[in-house]
Amino acid sequence: MATTKTKYDTRKALADYYVYAPLGAGQFAIEKAREVTGKAFEFAQSQRQSVAKTYQGFAKRGEKLASSIRRSAYTQRAIDQTKTARSQVKAASTSVRKAVTTTATATRQAAKKVG
Repeated sequence: MATTKTKYDTRKALADYYVYAPLGAGQFAIEKAREVTGKAFEFAQSQRQSVAKTYQGFAKRGEKLASSIRRSAYTQRAIDQTKTARSQVKAASTSVRKAVTTTATATRQAAKKVG
């Protein structure tokens, strides 16, 4: 009989506290989440200065590289060639436009003489 009573008491205890177990587990999860959030915030604060310093270092490196490329002889030559090509294209388009206008005028004049 002692075994039956123990089983009954165990079942009764489980039945009486079935609501409390999820609540306790939920509270435990919330406490752990707060703990992890606090640790993450502390870590972020400690790393912020390091990240800012690294960012500034990268910015200085980039600025130095850009100015080096800008002063490079190859870059200067490419810029000069681009300017020359641009002016040549502009001159060619002007010449073509004038030739088209002249041809159209000549064609009209010829049509008047023939027609």
